Amino acid sequence: MAPPRLWQIAPSLKKSNSELAELGLPFIIEQILYNRGLDKADEIRQFLGLQPFLANLADLSQLSLAVEVIVKHIKAGNLIVVYGDYDADGVTASTILLETLAILKAKTRIWLPDRVTEGYGLNTGAIDEIAQWGAKLIITVDTGIRNKQEVAYAQKKGLEVIVTDHHRESPDPTEWPDCLIINPTMTREHYPCKFLAGVGVAYKLVQAIVERSTLSDNQKKTLERRCLDLVALGTIADCVPLLMENRQLVKEGVEIMNTRRRIGLEELARVAQISGDINEWNISWQLAPRINVAGRLDHANSAYRLLTTKDQAEAAQIADDLNQKNNERQQKTQEIVDFCLSELLELQADDSLLIFVSPRQDPWPEGIIGLVAGRLAERTGKPVIVITKGEQGYKGSGRSNVENFSLIALLEEVASDLDRYGGHAGACGFNLKVRQLPNFLTNIKKLAAKKLANLDLRPKLFIDGVLPIKDIDMNIAEWIEKLAPFGQANPEPKFVAHHEVIDDVSTAGLSQQHLKLRFGNYWALAFGQAEDYSDLRPGQLVDLVYNLGINRYNNHAELQLKIIDLRRINN
Repeated sequence: MAPPRLWQIAPSLKKSNSELAELGLPFIIEQILYNRGLDKADEIRQFLGLQPFLANLADLSQLSLAVEVIVKHIKAGNLIVVYGDYDADGVTASTILLETLAILKAKTRIWLPDRVTEGYGLNTGAIDEIAQWGAKLIITVDTGIRNKQEVAYAQKKGLEVIVTDHHRESPDPTEWPDCLIINPTMTREHYPCKFLAGVGVAYKLVQAIVERSTLSDNQKKTLERRCLDLVALGTIADCVPLLMENRQLVKEGVEIMNTRRRIGLEELARVAQISGDINEWNISWQLAPRINVAGRLDHANSAYRLLTTKDQAEAAQIADDLNQKNNERQQKTQEIVDFCLSELLELQADDSLLIFVSPRQDPWPEGIIGLVAGRLAERTGKPVIVITKGEQGYKGSGRSNVENFSLIALLEEVASDLDRYGGHAGACGFNLKVRQLPNFLTNIKKLAAKKLANLDLRPKLFIDGVLPIKDIDMNIAEWIEKLAPFGQANPEPKFVAHHEVIDDVSTAGLSQQHLKLRFGNYWALAFGQAEDYSDLRPGQLVDLVYNLGINRYNNHAELQLKIIDLRRINN
């Protein structure tokens, strides 16, 4: 059983915003928006799609120079290689850039590195082969910001390099690649949306290239919009905040995905058993994992072929193969999580940073250790690092949900133990040699213990506000729907209701694994939790945290509550 979660209710909004009176927002909806950092009328109108998010491409300081270089190589007929990453963000970013360049008659090829033999980022072996192809320009997407030496190596080979990335740059400017860089997260940039995904940054380059072209205005608009389906897919898959421009890109992209489907996405929806329109939940939990599994257990080239093929039979075959691999990935991930949890009980339950190393005789697949770390971080509430032995030494992946703690900052302080590393505050990856493992484990545990000493590591459940069940209505639920798409930094709203009386109890599902509780006129569902709450009876008093939604069927709509957490109250 996971440890009990600490319920954290957001501070109450003191009063309604008079500038929003004409919108007729229920106060609880204003509270939700306030919780998302939106307290200005213009920001809220923008969030609700009542006015567009405006961003100036010129705020990316080297974007126009990068376009000039690209146009030069297109006109010269030179080979341009797009160098991506093996995850869904990198594959979608590569695809939209390559498709756009191809339409503009550029000569192109793609390079997606192998996760096991090459690892993340540029590598000299790949550069050698790209140079042998006769390429003159490499454009990185979703990678490159930590590859100063590799960029210099490519330049010595006669290749120009443009880096597009969204990962954090080195704190030392002398470690930045000496080339054109398009990265809104960099401290020197003034672009308003600092948290674009890799595919979002690639889309900015696409927009700038299209704008520079001689196409008509209608053609430019069509060309920009045609790739938004993949921008939405990559953005959701990479778990960047769905606020500001990301929200707008995802909203438009999902609409396009449902009106003009790629054959590959159609086949992927088939194997994922998605019926009807695709939404952000489908993308996050059903489509993105099947795209990601290509790079985790095989090679990302198959995901790229799926997204670009025009052949129905090929798309079906690739989708079936990815679906099978995804099933294998789920099973293996659960096996490793169970192993780590058993080890946790025996060895390191009191540690603030949990580190798990695969057995020497049975190393874990490199492609899923990040998933394992994420599951364990969710389960324990602590930062987690999972390390496995690969062909080139040890590789690690970390995940953390702890506020005021950064994994990438932690790695920067033990950089001398690492061959390479990268990531964000909540997620990181790194390589180290066999001889470095003991030092690394000692150093990072000591450092983490100091940084985490005064932080609350209990798993937390962030709640948007108090909403008694007697106060819910269809108007509130319809407004909640308008806050979608939900995701990072804009989660589906959670409410708490105190001292509610259970009027009826039943179960549902093939194995009766789901619990149904009735409160007055409304049913609340606790998916997969019938066994956990088997003692509940009518008349029992409870506090519950829940999502509020609308269940629509046969032209009928009714309110439905989904229970997130529940506490029994002694009557």
